[in-house]
This record gives sequence, structure tokens and C-alpha cells, in this order.
Amino acid sequence: MATSASWLTRKLFPSKMSKWLGLACFRSPTVSPNTRQKKLIQKLQEEKAFRDEMKTFREKIEAFREEMWHFRGKIHTFRGQILGFWEEERPFWEEEKTFWREEKTFWEMEKSFREEEKAFWKKYRTFWKEDKAFWKEDNALWERDRNLLQEDKALWEEEKALWTEERALLEEEKALWEDKKSLWEEENALWEEEKAVWAEGGAHIAEFLEERPYYVDGRLLSLPFSRGRA
Repeated sequence: MATSASWLTRKLFPSKMSKWLGLACFRSPTVSPNTRQKKLIQKLQEEKAFRDEMKTFREKIEAFREEMWHFRGKIHTFRGQILGFWEEERPFWEEEKTFWREEKTFWEMEKSFREEEKAFWKKYRTFWKEDKAFWKEDNALWERDRNLLQEDKALWEEEKALWTEERALLEEEKALWEDKKSLWEEENALWEEEKAVWAEGGAHIAEFLEERPYYVDGRLLSLPFSRGRA
């Protein structure tokens, strides 16, 4: 019985603590860690309380063993008295009566101990069942956090590529606007030149202009419109 308790003490907890510390290092920045951390802290506190209870139970086992050996000594003493005190029959029976009272007390104590032991092992099985379910759930949450981190990383890379593409499009648009601005300046210069020619009233120039397109603010106008403006 003491061997089983010692095995339980060696089995518990160090790997749990290291696993919890490892998980805390990889929490997703997109998911609030408060709920999981509280559950982990509460779980470790429960495990500590359970270990203290196990230590107390182990001490009870040792106390019970001491009582058992003490009672065995009384049995041997009583047997010696049976062999040595046949002539003092009455005192012997008084001692026997006392012995049986002590024996009754001992067996009542053993019965109580066995009931407590039964309750303890029932609690032990329940504890490890809940412990297994807890870490299974925690592993699932850890996998979810890892997947979310991978998705966030993929989305960030995609967004980075889109920003790069958008920047390139803006540069291209800027270049097109510069070209368009140059064309407008060239067309305005032609318009000023034609305006000066019309002001001089050169008829032969007017006939010549009938054969070429006319631009105003970058738009091509028909010939009647050009004459109207003149």
C-alpha cells in the first residue's frame, strides 16, 4: 500500500508544469490568453492540493502500519501470558477482556481506514479521468492557436503582396498623369499659336487650318466650331 502511494508521488506533475510553461510561450496574439491561463493556474492549484492530500494519506498509511505492528506485539504478549499465567486464571481473563476490547477498537479503526482508502482511490480515478480530459481540451486549443497563427501569417504575406502591387500601380498612374500633363501643355501651346494666327487675320492660314484638327483642353473639335471661335 505504501509502495502504491510512493509510485503516485513520483508519477505526478513535473511534466505538467513544463508543458504549461511551453504552451504559455506560444499563445496566439489574436486570442485572449486570460481564460486559458486561469484554467491552467486553477488546474495546477488543484494538482498541488491533490498532492498534499496524497501526502496526508500516505502518512495515515504509515500510522496504520505502526498501529498494526503495535497490535501484533500485543498479540504476542497475550499469547505469552496464556502460556505463563495458567495459575492466575482470573487476572488472565481480565486481561483477555481488555485485549478483546482493544482488538474491537483496532478492527473498527481498520474498517474506517478501508472506507477512507476506498473513497481515496475513487477520487484518484476521477481525478485522472478529469486530468486526461483537461489536457485533451488544452491540446485542442493549442492546435487551434497554432493554426490561427499560420493563417495570420499567410494573410499578412498576402496583404504585403497586395500593398506592393498597389504601390506599383500608383507609380504607373503617376507616370501616366505626367505624360497626360505634357500632352495638355503641348496642346495649349498649339492653341495659343493658332489664336495668334487668327488675330493677325491671315486668310491663307485660315484655309490651311481647315485641313488640320483643332484641340481645346485636350479635346478634338470640329471645323465649324473652330471657325465659330475665330
